Amino acid sequence: MPQRRFKSIEEWKREEQARRRREASRQIEQKAPLSGDGRKLRVEVEFAPHADSSAIRECRSMVLEWLQDGMERKLPRKALRHRSFALSGNESACRAARIRDGRKDRWAAQFERNPAAGQATVVEVIVGHHEGRLPVVGIEVVDRSVVPADSIGEYPAELLAAMAQRVPLLQQGRALSHWPVAVDSAETMQAFHRMLVDPRRETPFAVVSVPPEVDDPQALRSRWRALARALTGLAIVWSLPPAMTYRLSDLVGKPLSVFLGAWRFYRPGFDHRASKSDHPLFLKNRMDDERGVAEIRRQFLLMAAEERMRAGAGSALPFDYRTVMREAGEAARGPGRLISFLGSLTRRPAQRVEYSPAPPGGSAAAGRLLTDRAPDQSGPAPAAVREPAARAARRTARSEVPLLRRKLRAATEKARTRSSRYERVKQRAAAAERERDEARRRAEQLAGLVRSLGGNPDAETPFPTMWPEFAPWCEENLAGRLVLAAPAGRELAGAEFEDVGLAARCLNWLALDYRDARLQGGDPRLHGRIEDIADGVFNLPCGGDSFECSWEGRRHRVEWHIKRGANTRNPRRCLRIYYFWDEETRQVVVASMPAHRRSALT
Repeated sequence: MPQRRFKSIEEWKREEQARRRREASRQIEQKAPLSGDGRKLRVEVEFAPHADSSAIRECRSMVLEWLQDGMERKLPRKALRHRSFALSGNESACRAARIRDGRKDRWAAQFERNPAAGQATVVEVIVGHHEGRLPVVGIEVVDRSVVPADSIGEYPAELLAAMAQRVPLLQQGRALSHWPVAVDSAETMQAFHRMLVDPRRETPFAVVSVPPEVDDPQALRSRWRALARALTGLAIVWSLPPAMTYRLSDLVGKPLSVFLGAWRFYRPGFDHRASKSDHPLFLKNRMDDERGVAEIRRQFLLMAAEERMRAGAGSALPFDYRTVMREAGEAARGPGRLISFLGSLTRRPAQRVEYSPAPPGGSAAAGRLLTDRAPDQSGPAPAAVREPAARAARRTARSEVPLLRRKLRAATEKARTRSSRYERVKQRAAAAERERDEARRRAEQLAGLVRSLGGNPDAETPFPTMWPEFAPWCEENLAGRLVLAAPAGRELAGAEFEDVGLAARCLNWLALDYRDARLQGGDPRLHGRIEDIADGVFNLPCGGDSFECSWEGRRHRVEWHIKRGANTRNPRRCLRIYYFWDEETRQVVVASMPAHRRSALT
């Protein structure tokens, strides 16, 4: 192959740098941690000692919601009560088991995906506590594929980050990191440097730097947050403003530092004599678009998973799904064995004992006792038994039957008590739902009364200005009229759309004007341009972007969306709010927002 001619030494340098970057990316991809050799990615965190007693149940409910989203169908009713269950689909299957006694309460779930022939990835999540230990949350990812598969992409980092937001979790004695840590002072830099060069450090550091001139600070922070959530449980993300990047260069040297908007991955074992190739640096020019940022984020995830597996080699979670499943099966077989034994006693035919005399000409000693089978049983006659032994066996059986019957009555009474307790809980839940519906009806009546008097009950509703405030704002101000489905809530965590207030006004319009029109039979004027919100905002059918989603255990078709920015797919300027109307609850359900949804046509 002829060699390429370069016009200048600068062009050769640029081409050589690009070649090295491609080679580094290829090597990282080839070193994928779960490569079918039986290795497992394990992450374990503990509940903080001051965690609320309901934290375990809350985390288990979040795991069940994650399983339901993965299966795209409703879980069995016993799953919602945190009991053992199994559910299978076309490309996935999930199972859960639970065992508890006075010393432990252990619950484990397993989710298996088979996206293509020869590909299989299993994710196990445990939540519970063992004797004398704080409750734990453990995650294990295993690649069982025959052909290459994206096993690391199955790591549920978003689930772990959501848990850390609602429950205090610890990893290696420190709060679980799911948010970028700002190094914004000299004292913080000193502490960061001590941890960076600590030879005992096992957690990788992902350090992002702030460029001197920032065009879009909100988009930059959104990238950092997305990186931190993707590395939850695997690495800690640190952000350095320009002044702190100079201090880091003074401490570790410029070749090992990070600055001018670049990102660097510091592996454990870093010191001032480290090779810069062992701690990859990603320059800002590789992050000009979201595709480049996503690629670098994936490479950080691969390297963090590799380091986590190296640090946890030989270790295991305190318990796993197979152990809990085995113990739960053994515990369930106890009452089953008792009932089966009692049933066999009632069904066993009585034995007939008779004396067989000696044959003619034989001695009297030749006579013997024979126990015959029941008339309806075939086969050879059983061996001879002695009559005193048979009587002793019958007496023993008669003496044990009353005890076994008492145990059976106790087990039956316990089951009846649990059934009545379930009915009482079911009745209380139905009463709570009736009270909720009544409260919603009264609230709508009061709001209508205020409007009839010329007022606006929603005039004082403040709109959020940041995405972390968005979901709580919806729950507080739009409850009963509009709800965010689980996928939409997860998408808000990594949202990049700049105008948060515009998105809030769109949801407020859906909860008020649009919902009132639906309750009154519909209004054609609500379709098309929405001038009450802002210029360029439309309420239109999705067309080729229509899709199905699962909500409240039912499948719904999403065929409408609010859109702005028709000529761009830039997530910072393009707004899409996909929603549907739920006739049963009489409210708007937002299925996806705020970015344009990818489909087969886009």
